[in-house]
Amino acid sequence: MSFAGFREETFAFFKDLSANNTEAWFEENRPVFEEHVRQPCLSLVETLGEFICGLDPKLKPNKEPATHLSELQRTGETLPDAGAYKTTQYVYFWNTELARLNDGTLHVGVSSEGVSIGFSIYEYGLNRRARLAQVFKARLSNDLELLDSYIKASYLRRGFAIHRYARAAGRLGLKEVDAFPSQSSQWENTLGWVVGRHIHTGSSRLTPGSFLNELHESFTKLYPLYLFASDPRVDWKREFKKHF
Repeated sequence: MSFAGFREETFAFFKDLSANNTEAWFEENRPVFEEHVRQPCLSLVETLGEFICGLDPKLKPNKEPATHLSELQRTGETLPDAGAYKTTQYVYFWNTELARLNDGTLHVGVSSEGVSIGFSIYEYGLNRRARLAQVFKARLSNDLELLDSYIKASYLRRGFAIHRYARAAGRLGLKEVDAFPSQSSQWENTLGWVVGRHIHTGSSRLTPGSFLNELHESFTKLYPLYLFASDPRVDWKREFKKHF
């Protein structure tokens, strides 16, 4: 199943979902979701498999592609007026020997506004098994300058947005803070870090061939962030420096 791209119907589905965010509407329009959202995302997982393995065999997609897709339906307590469904479908690549929420991820997000490509790492609920706590924060104390040097050398700050999140009061539990503090001690409150770029609907970069090239180029630049933040090997730095 080769990737045929995200079509206008894909983005239109999420636009309509935002305006009609109920279980009844979703079930009525499930065939549109299956054809124009779920199937393209599943084919993207399969199409990217060989490339992802080339970056890092640990990131090899699961034999069941659906495990790489985020859940759209909201469960548990939600924000007022948030709707029954999330309005972005994510495709995640991570070390599937770990729980996804414990590892950093390379991801693709599809919404009414287009497609995002990024790296993210979170620590949910003070989960001390999360690589953000075990690897990322520990590494920052000694190698923050190395991370900064890579970001500058790869021009990630030019084409990508960087976001950092810390704990906050309220039901969301997170707030956006300074994206890249200069002192390692200032990173201690970090519960999430995201580096990504966005391609708007209508862009010629979303045609299938161009988009796959965009993904290859972007994931190649983002993968060293995964190495830095999530790879626990003692010789991680040798592999990391190969990407400069």
